[in-house]
Amino acid sequence: MMSKCDCASLFQGFILFAVATILGKCSDVLQCYKCSVTVEKYFIDNATIITPLCSKFTESPHYMVQCPYSTMCLKTISILHLQNGQKQETVTRGCAQQKNTTQVFRNKQWEQEHLVQEVYKEGCTEIQANNLAGSTNIHCYCRGELCNSSSFFSLNKAVLSVIIFINVISLFDV
Repeated sequence: MMSKCDCASLFQGFILFAVATILGKCSDVLQCYKCSVTVEKYFIDNATIITPLCSKFTESPHYMVQCPYSTMCLKTISILHLQNGQKQETVTRGCAQQKNTTQVFRNKQWEQEHLVQEVYKEGCTEIQANNLAGSTNIHCYCRGELCNSSSFFSLNKAVLSVIIFINVISLFDV
């Protein structure tokens, strides 16, 4: 039979292993949800990429994309105010456009250099797109994995690991 101390050590080891595994699987490349108002189809490296519709959005892998040139995700809500007092609302999701490509002369030849620029503030900004048509766009920029979902609660990996660590320590506090 295991002593209370052995069980506690085993449980603590399991928790630390689980935290390390979860944090280790996190990639350095940001993931965001991507969808659009209409189906977008494009070709990259002989593969057809189809962007699914936001009107059918679910928080599933089908909507997830890698954002190697972004540190933020974007959710845009477009609202068209109709004459009868109603509104038509559409949503798009994707990676924030932060890639800046320049030409650099190195080793006697020109090369493309891609930089990720921090040009957006986290949060939502409302823009009156067309006063005559009565349309409004709301651009919401966020940091964190898949933060542009319809309902999102995010914890930074470091904050999450500290919270778990404090809770584990408090379990074994004598």
